[in-house]
Amino acid sequence: MLVTHEDESAYQVRNNSYVFPVLFLCIPPLMLIELGPGVLDGSIKTGELVGLFIGILLPLAGAYYYIEFASFTFSRTDGVFHWRWRNLFSKKTGQVPFSRIAKVRRDAIETGDSGGLKYSHRLVVILDDNTIIPLTRGYSGLHSKKLDQTVDQIRDYIGQSSAMH
Repeated sequence: MLVTHEDESAYQVRNNSYVFPVLFLCIPPLMLIELGPGVLDGSIKTGELVGLFIGILLPLAGAYYYIEFASFTFSRTDGVFHWRWRNLFSKKTGQVPFSRIAKVRRDAIETGDSGGLKYSHRLVVILDDNTIIPLTRGYSGLHSKKLDQTVDQIRDYIGQSSAMH
């Protein structure tokens, strides 16, 4: 979920992605309820045991990949862009002065399928040395209008020209 907040001292963008991955985490307990008694009494067949491992490991891997919490703050008080990103096992943080921000834009990739081309988007900050700092690891097709609005608000907030794309 993409959330923005603005006041006199800072503009903050938060993206918490955990609702869909929590659904993944519901699958392993169901697998254990179904096949757990066979594991405990030793009557489980090899194919069922393989299915149990896959039914537990794949949803856990999916949850690990998709759960993330990102927070980006553009602080007028100190003229610094701060970011924090974390998932279940790792985190990244950093800060740079506004003067190093070359562009703020919506990044897009094509996600075509048999129904035609579609695009997924994410918010990125590009620094003067071409370092790209993405708001999230992945792209989403859900927030394209919200991202356009957020990009414009950030540009206005930090005093960048809206012509910067």
